[in-house]
Amino acid sequence: MEKNSFTLLETLISITFLSIVISGFIYSSYHEKNNEKNFMLLNDLENNFDTKNYTNFTKTTKNLQITKNNENTENIVVSKYEFENENIKVFKYEK
Repeated sequence: MEKNSFTLLETLISITFLSIVISGFIYSSYHEKNNEKNFMLLNDLENNFDTKNYTNFTKTTKNLQITKNNENTENIVVSKYEFENENIKVFKYEK
């Protein structure tokens, strides 16, 4: 005897599997858009670093003490440029 129709259990399993697959695609496309947005922001930040346009960055000044060969000590004043949002934190030290 051949079976021609789905049982209720098979139908529920199929619907559950289908909903998992669909929600996976929706979740995946959300991250693609988010990754693309982050990529564009990182590209823009890199261009700002290259052109030394630090308008979007927070600037702080730090004093560093460097010891060379356990003998010579040198004090250096550096600027730290920092950008931070909910997904990205980038900083650069410049003398």
